[in-house]
Amino acid sequence: MRKALILTGFDPFFTTGGIETFTKNLIALLDFSKIKADLVCASDFNNTYNLRHEFLGKVYAAGRSLLSLPSDGYEFVMSNGYYGGGYFPKNLKTFTIFHSTHAAYAEAIRGLVPLSTYLEIRFIVGRLFEQTAAFGSRIIAVSNSVKSELERYYGLKGVEVISNPVDTDFFFSLLNKEELRSKHGIPPNKKVGLFVGRWETPKGRDLAEKVIRELKNLSWVIVTSSGGESFSFSDEKTFTFSGLDRTRMRELYCLSDFMLFPSRYEGFGLAAAEAMACGLPIIGTPVGFLAEAYSETPFSAFSIPVSSLDGDDIVVTVKDRIDRLLNDKDFYEEVSRKSREVIVKNYNLGIWQNRMKEILCLS
Repeated sequence: MRKALILTGFDPFFTTGGIETFTKNLIALLDFSKIKADLVCASDFNNTYNLRHEFLGKVYAAGRSLLSLPSDGYEFVMSNGYYGGGYFPKNLKTFTIFHSTHAAYAEAIRGLVPLSTYLEIRFIVGRLFEQTAAFGSRIIAVSNSVKSELERYYGLKGVEVISNPVDTDFFFSLLNKEELRSKHGIPPNKKVGLFVGRWETPKGRDLAEKVIRELKNLSWVIVTSSGGESFSFSDEKTFTFSGLDRTRMRELYCLSDFMLFPSRYEGFGLAAAEAMACGLPIIGTPVGFLAEAYSETPFSAFSIPVSSLDGDDIVVTVKDRIDRLLNDKDFYEEVSRKSREVIVKNYNLGIWQNRMKEILCLS
């Protein structure tokens, strides 16, 4: 049987996240093409090279393990970004998929984290691991913004863009909003804002806290993922969830009235794309695929400039966008409809499958 190898960070069947969702889609595509996908996950390795950073040591060890594989054992390797940082020289045909760049991420959070953290992200993970992962492989970026970052920070050429996919046959609007709210214990008579992501400053936690505290007439659903800080406050208007499967995520997208997406950096922004596929308007920063979406009307009205996130008037800025959205029913319905149309047209799973088949020569 034909075989391919996927080099990644975590087992996608036990961990949730954008890269893990991508990896499961990739496994399904390979299986459909009668190619067995073997996983090499950094989380399964030990820091045998004694790198100072424990997880980077695991990443390095995972990559080095590929060198013992026979050159005719696999048709190709798919490496998820910097997880291929220990895989050199490449003895198999390799594709490296960049879901982000740590160089750009480091610059986006510079001044918000200790200098040592910035330098580690920018130069160890970014310049060293990511550039090593890219060397000798065909490079794929999940958005035009990531392609630009790869060219700007690493001088990479010939980058292909294959945008992350959304299963629009699964993520669509469920019309029973009141039933969904009752199921999750959320008041039916309030407008509901949604935040999805790690509860940390790079994802805009500080902005979300300001908005939640100030806009007292709204209820809020907070969906946190692993790796962030503990949710720092709770009251009768906030409802917190974590570790949800995609069925429950769809329910939360559909019971909400808008998503607040104040991230300072995204390579793509899968949660926002899934929400838009469900017809949920996004009030957020022009990062990842939203940089393109917010360049068009009516979405441009809901863009929050990244440069304004630290300003004192940010709550007023967000409130203005919320008011415009929620106080005009016809406008809301137009935004909701066009949100789904954008995802179906540009980011649906079928488009991604066809592009990946072409790149991987599966058809």
